[in-house]
Amino acid sequence: MKPTNLPRGLDQMCQKVKEWDGKLDTINPSYKVKHAGFGWLNAKEWFALVDMHLRHHLRQKWELEESYKQ
Repeated sequence: MKPTNLPRGLDQMCQKVKEWDGKLDTINPSYKVKHAGFGWLNAKEWFALVDMHLRHHLRQKWELEESYKQ
């Protein structure tokens, strides 16, 4: 994705997250899919990983920005 498209891409991702957040309660928690590092996860557990993953990358972004200031 080009840097000029990044804000639009983040907006689209946030919209999809909102859409899925409302659907999670309708998904049977017994249905699971294997994650390579975390084992078998249901939809709510996968959804929680999205937030964790995004915060991880935002922290990396902040660290890079801080290193450029020096």
